[in-house]
Amino acid sequence: MPEVYRVLFEVFGMDPDAEDCQPKLRRQLEDVDYVSAEFEGKLSWQDIVSYKASSSYLLLNALFEHPRLFRACVPPGMHRFRGNIWDYDTRPHVMKILGYPLEVTDRIPEITEARNIELGLGLQLCYMHPSKYKFEHPRFCYERLEYIGQKIQDLVMAERLLTKHLDAPGLWLQQRHRGLLMNKYCGRYLRAKLLHRYIIFDEKIQDTYENNRRKRNPATTAVQQALHGLSYLVYGKRDVRRLMFEFFDFEQIQPKEVD
Repeated sequence: MPEVYRVLFEVFGMDPDAEDCQPKLRRQLEDVDYVSAEFEGKLSWQDIVSYKASSSYLLLNALFEHPRLFRACVPPGMHRFRGNIWDYDTRPHVMKILGYPLEVTDRIPEITEARNIELGLGLQLCYMHPSKYKFEHPRFCYERLEYIGQKIQDLVMAERLLTKHLDAPGLWLQQRHRGLLMNKYCGRYLRAKLLHRYIIFDEKIQDTYENNRRKRNPATTAVQQALHGLSYLVYGKRDVRRLMFEFFDFEQIQPKEVD
């Protein structure tokens, strides 16, 4: 990964801060829930590659496969939702369906307990539709986990296809890749497991989304991708592979659409 950073930002000179790379200005909302003291200063790609965690950050390194990314996506303020109705009533059911928590051998039992608590909060964030809290607290929705979930799905699927079809031409692999990861299929996989029932919508729009397929389906796709993002941050690619090819079965044969 450090070499990828070097090639992108030093050899090819990609500049994420360039004016032509900036998205449209969003509403000026105060981000009241700061990620972590580790992120108060802006990090360059060299800083990221040579990053050394402070002593206060060592526990996170023990908890997660990708601790900095986890904290960048699941802010500490999520603890305010710990013990709410979703956490008490729905989270255990969702974790059981997904097969969480995975068995991890830790020297200290408190580390296992802390990881499982953060995993539960991350799952709740995966199910937080932007309509619920985003306009009060910009990071309290699934969008950041959805973003990283999309990218890790692409990488894991590419690895799978390349190793499974050793003689296949590149164009065929690209077409196969796009076909397997179509958004409409990603949302369908989640709905097939009945996991779409637990999405947290704002009360004003909940009935509209639940009864309108065109609005509901993109939300289920986003939640499914967010779950893969969380699985990568907490357990790494091995768990993403488990979800994609064992739990959701991304390689199942899809029926042809009827015109």
